[in-house]
Amino acid sequence: MRCSCQVCGTYMVQSESLELGCVCPECGQRCKQCLGTNSVVSRENLKAAAQRILMDARVQEEISDEYDSDPYRD
Repeated sequence: MRCSCQVCGTYMVQSESLELGCVCPECGQRCKQCLGTNSVVSRENLKAAAQRILMDARVQEEISDEYDSDPYRD
């Protein structure tokens, strides 16, 4: 993603360094606004979130299976 510098208005380019975001070629200003939340999700947090989603899906599937096999269900 590319954006305009909030300081000088120059067209910014994505940084090639270890820190994600954009860097202004004129004044050196860095930003992460184009990443969305001005923060980066760590690999560990992303993996944990994916595991929670998978677990929630499995629980919902089990609940659905129990509901479908209920002999007293209308």
